[in-house]
Parts: sequence; C-alpha cells; structure tokens
Amino acid sequence: MKHRCPICKKPTDSAEHADFPFCSERCRLLDLGAWASKKYVVSDPIFDEEELLEADRPTQQKGQHEPDETIQ
Repeated sequence: MKHRCPICKKPTDSAEHADFPFCSERCRLLDLGAWASKKYVVSDPIFDEEELLEADRPTQQKGQHEPDETIQ
C-alpha cells in the first residue's frame, strides 16, 4: 500500500518500510512524542451514549403496560 508519511510527507510503502505508515523510525518517534505531549488528542464522543441507548429502545404505546414479572 502506497501512502505519504504523516510527519514529513515523503512517499512510503507498506511493502518497503517497517515503520509504515511512517517513512522512518524518526518520524514514528516524532508522532509518538506528539501523542505523549498531548499535541494530539482523541475527541469527546459526539453523542451521549445514554441518549443513543434511549433512542434505540422501543417506546410504549398509550394503554400498554410492561408485563408483570411477578407471575405466580
């Protein structure tokens, strides 16, 4: 797979470079340092997980009740 190094933009190939997608160990370590110094961050989720779970639940229609779990 041909690609460009995300640090220096040199062409790199997964078949040729052991540090793919980086072109060299130097670029790989520069990227690692950027993550370690918090230059790069993973963003917060766009949606609240609780809201997504509630949206996926089927809504109860009027007059319908959930089944009674205490059947004797």
